[in-house]
Amino acid sequence: MVVSQNNVALVFGASGISGWAVTKNLLSYPTSTTFSRVIALTHRPRTVEQTGLPQDPRLELHSGIDLRSNLQDVKEQMKGKIPRLNEVTHVYYLAYANATAYTENVMRIRNINVGMTSNAVHACDQLCAGMKFFLLQTGTNNYGVAVFQYMDKIEIKPPLREDNPRIPSPWGDEIFYYPQVDLIKEAVKGKQWRWCEVRPDQIIGHVPAVTSMTYVEPLALYLSLYRYVHGPGAVVPFPGTQKNFVYTYTDSSQDIITRAEIYLSVVKPEAANGEAFNIADTATQGPWSVKWPILAGYFDLKGTGPGAWAEKGGWGEIDVWWNEHQVAYVKMCAEFGLQKRTIEAATWIFVKAGLTLLDRNREMSLDKIRKVGFTEELLVGEGHLRTFDRIAAEGIIPPRSAWA
Repeated sequence: MVVSQNNVALVFGASGISGWAVTKNLLSYPTSTTFSRVIALTHRPRTVEQTGLPQDPRLELHSGIDLRSNLQDVKEQMKGKIPRLNEVTHVYYLAYANATAYTENVMRIRNINVGMTSNAVHACDQLCAGMKFFLLQTGTNNYGVAVFQYMDKIEIKPPLREDNPRIPSPWGDEIFYYPQVDLIKEAVKGKQWRWCEVRPDQIIGHVPAVTSMTYVEPLALYLSLYRYVHGPGAVVPFPGTQKNFVYTYTDSSQDIITRAEIYLSVVKPEAANGEAFNIADTATQGPWSVKWPILAGYFDLKGTGPGAWAEKGGWGEIDVWWNEHQVAYVKMCAEFGLQKRTIEAATWIFVKAGLTLLDRNREMSLDKIRKVGFTEELLVGEGHLRTFDRIAAEGIIPPRSAWA
């Protein structure tokens, strides 16, 4: 495998669960010298120390570029903050605006995100003269799995394949991935740069900064406190619905996702050009009925199926339990020297939605990405355990050895 060493990466959304992981992996994958510069963009000001990213002289962190403004402003902000934009060769678009994600105004979410993508694509096209590749990360809602208001209108037929037709209007109108892809197809006409789209499922991972767009840290905090309160071997029921407990899908962990994205854009840019790729840890189906006991076992607990709440709306109210046991949580933090975390209401909504609403079989085919040579895999449940280890290493939950 021959990879140029004169690459410069630009990452939009570097403080998010995917952007953080791709920034980290760009410094070492596919080799430690593939990229001479990695330019990470965050909306809010952060230091490298605050991000938890490696201390590396190739890493540059810039903030204050508002993709929700107009194109001219975005271009001026980029020119004013990022030196030598003409050197950028690879752009990774992993930004997402969730300002309205917990309202019913889904079309506003769509319009905001499409506008942000448009600004990023056209700004890079005009300012980054050396751009070779633009990567867009979307997700399994390409297949309509999270169009909750029209679930009765959309048929999901797994394994999901990249050539599945789009969800037709009006059912698919809120899926902003479609116009994101369309605007890139239009922008690239007559240009020398290449592009592709990568589709993970709900992402397993962690980012050191507190974010509402993760369900793994809240579950880790809940399970660690549950173990602290109830002791070893305690039974902990799955906090979602019975349907969610048994539906089939394929996990997507942040490191597998982002390494696949780098692989496609750097190692196989011609094969990837203009294509969409599913990405998951493994093609093996991983329902919660398999994973929940594995996750619980990390904390020396016994994971079982849903409790009595399965008949009453399907939510185990672990957010209520968490809030009611804050005295014990403070005590646990003091005993193990943990950094105390606050779980916002929006985060609990994200967790609840994932464990009660995404209740359809939706496993993905990985045939296409395997055919271009990306074969890295994690076993079912391994992505969660690795993330728990990462969270523990930051002193957010006790280390696994504490439960031995």
